[in-house]
Amino acid sequence: MSDPRALRPIPPGDAALALPALRELRPDSPAIDSVEALQAHLHAVGPEGYRLTGAFELGRTEAVAVAGWRVVTNLWEGRTLYLDDLSTLPDARGRGHAGALLDWLAAEARRLECVALHLDSGTGEARHAAHRLYHAHGLSISAHHFSRALGEPA
Repeated sequence: MSDPRALRPIPPGDAALALPALRELRPDSPAIDSVEALQAHLHAVGPEGYRLTGAFELGRTEAVAVAGWRVVTNLWEGRTLYLDDLSTLPDARGRGHAGALLDWLAAEARRLECVALHLDSGTGEARHAAHRLYHAHGLSISAHHFSRALGEPA
């Protein structure tokens, strides 16, 4: 039986296809207040290499899962694929979409000559299912992430 899932890029002009899944992950982000806000955000971060890849099911227009990612180069490891955002619509969870995106991202990282795939994930009980998924797809906890809120830019 063929896989009814399709993975494909979501360009800024098709931002509406990613909006529902992104809202599940980041409901308070002003960048997803509207399709226009998301398109503006995607154009702003495009030069940084940020892009979206979606998982689509037959019969649905919007992506049921979305990965927002970029390639970065850092001093300590070199060329790395960094996964900023990974989200699945609630009614599509448990069907392998996020796992398929993680596997695709690992293959894409290799194709782009990256030495690793990285992501940060929040902590707490609400994130346990996501952490199990990451572990099941070969990711391990390798660091603590520290941050400091600085407020609005002057």
